[in-house]
Amino acid sequence: MVQVDVFWGYGFGASLALASGNQLAKTAEPFYTKYFVKTVLFLSLFWAPTGMLLLLKHPSWETMQVTDNFLSMSPWLVLSFGITNVTQGVLGFWIGQKLMAKGNYLYANLNWIFGYFGMFFILLYGWDGLGYDRFLYDRDMLSGSPAWHAGASGASFHALESIWKHLQSSVAITLYIDGVWLLPPFFYLMAKWIREINPDANSASLIFQILLIIFVGGLGSAAISALTVNYTGALLGVGNHIARATGEIPSNTSMHILSYIIGLPVSLALMWFLLWRKGMPFYRMLKPLMFGKD
Repeated sequence: MVQVDVFWGYGFGASLALASGNQLAKTAEPFYTKYFVKTVLFLSLFWAPTGMLLLLKHPSWETMQVTDNFLSMSPWLVLSFGITNVTQGVLGFWIGQKLMAKGNYLYANLNWIFGYFGMFFILLYGWDGLGYDRFLYDRDMLSGSPAWHAGASGASFHALESIWKHLQSSVAITLYIDGVWLLPPFFYLMAKWIREINPDANSASLIFQILLIIFVGGLGSAAISALTVNYTGALLGVGNHIARATGEIPSNTSMHILSYIIGLPVSLALMWFLLWRKGMPFYRMLKPLMFGKD
């Protein structure tokens, strides 16, 4: 998705920088290393095309139901999308290298996890509290391909009566194709570069650990923040997001914005002290990617 890929691309670049470890951290010219060259090749040849395929085939879904069809999008949006899929990854790579050069391997880990946190937060909550509703709606599955409206994903699930049918949807099939093209080279580079530093590491175990960090650390943190922002909004009187979107209750936009301003910092601070700082549960997951640096 366009809004999501900004963060996911950043996470790809930052994670590949981290996998390079000391070999990248100690170089004075990180952009002249094999790690940067291969990262840019990965972003350009494997990552960027997957997003463009989704944008061409499923423009409504890929833009979080913001646009109706491909031709309705500004050419500048399409160009920007293609460019940022690479530049965001380069930015994540550069920041990751800078953090490792200073010996901040915990922050270098948090740098790549931030990309997944942003991605999952948008999918779960988004800018209107309906990220999940936009993400789960595939208009191609219903007769006439009706455009998304607030609450539409629940209606489509009820109409289709089976999650299995969603797993066979046109969007899902395109995602499977993207996964086959994208994920093998990513995990190959991650495992290969980490094993250059730690030859005793097992590639399968490393891939499992990376997935654990993504889905427990990244997705878990995003879910905690989404719930915190949502309940902060409830305390501020924001109300049900579907009812707000359909005009059944006042939009209360100012309080909705305030719920992010309050809820996100509160959730991030709590997670740092309870989950991510040294010795805490999520921190322990990072051990294979700390390269002996505490």
